[in-house]
Amino acid sequence: MELIKKYKPYILDLFLNTIGFAIYIASQHLILLPILDKIADETIYSSVVLYISILNLICSTTGGTLGNVRLIKNSDYEEKHTLGDFTRILLVSSIIIAVIGFPITVYITKSFIESIFLILTILISNVRLYSTCYYRLENKYNKVIIQNSIYFGGVILTLSIFYFLKKTYLLLFIPELLCFIYSLKSCDLLKMKLTKTVEMISTVKDFIKIGVVSFFANLTSYFDRFVIYPMFGATSLAVYFAVNSMSNLFNLVTTPISTVILSWVSNVKGENTKNKILKLTILANVPIVLFVTIVAIPVTYIALAILYNQYLSADNITILIITTSMVTAIGVAVSLVKSVLLKFCSANKLVIAYFIYFIVLIIASYFLSRKIDLIGFTIANIISKTVLLLCFIVMLINSKSKMENEGEKNEF
Repeated sequence: MELIKKYKPYILDLFLNTIGFAIYIASQHLILLPILDKIADETIYSSVVLYISILNLICSTTGGTLGNVRLIKNSDYEEKHTLGDFTRILLVSSIIIAVIGFPITVYITKSFIESIFLILTILISNVRLYSTCYYRLENKYNKVIIQNSIYFGGVILTLSIFYFLKKTYLLLFIPELLCFIYSLKSCDLLKMKLTKTVEMISTVKDFIKIGVVSFFANLTSYFDRFVIYPMFGATSLAVYFAVNSMSNLFNLVTTPISTVILSWVSNVKGENTKNKILKLTILANVPIVLFVTIVAIPVTYIALAILYNQYLSADNITILIITTSMVTAIGVAVSLVKSVLLKFCSANKLVIAYFIYFIVLIIASYFLSRKIDLIGFTIANIISKTVLLLCFIVMLINSKSKMENEGEKNEF
């Protein structure tokens, strides 16, 4: 009972945070995309999959990272009794995204109006992701649930509108717009105004360093979708995403768990406690990979049968389910380890690990996809993510050894 009482706040944080994020994931992967698959052709469906991938990649790197930086830097601001910087940083990053992203989206979509809506969707989604981290900082996890419930309602609304208007760009814009309105009312972005503090330079540096790591980390989740479309076409992307989206739910749900872990680790004090965290993280990897793989295979098959049953007759579908489940399992372990490494390792080392990952992925996918098509690509994913996980484990072991050596020196 004492153990439960001791860890009750942490368990509650994880539970509420996971429930809130699960609502968001269910909105996209259980409602939006399966229904869209039934009422639209494969080209529209594949386009929306790519737009979601681009949206999540950019916004996790900017709005999500800014929120994580605030989690890490909060104690520094509290010590100086200051409030500011984050609205200014979010505004500047939004301007940069608009300036760089607009001509790129015009080139991709060939539509001026669609490009405007896509950029606006990215900008307001940044606010949603930042505000989510603010709720976690303030321990207002109920607001995460409210915000994502609003997104869920927005998805229902936007599907109804799409059925009549057939405007693809509204599918993601309307849910994000509703969340944007709620976020502005419920977090302190407007209250903070454009205040600049003495912590500004340090915060921007952390934002850039962690943002680079976040970009590479998220690219590992979405890189395959950018590659499969030009390599194999819209049909293969639809089949791959139908399988991968169900399995990938495990990986996506770990995002709020990783954020909570980061907030805990950031506030940890004492060498012994830090050492225990590193040791536990090292030992947990193999059980996590095995557990998620075993659970993901039947869950993916059942979900596929319910939501995308037309793809059950696709070539090598069973092998594809098994290999994507293994990719997801390794990805879950990578995500959780990364949360700890952000505290104990330099961002430069993490970037090097991701660089090695992408080199291995590009080489392996080039040769394997040419021999066994889509299955070869998923096997290349398994190989590259395993290499990334091994790099992370080596970094954990080195950090643990360094901490133990420093502890021994302090004793003398």
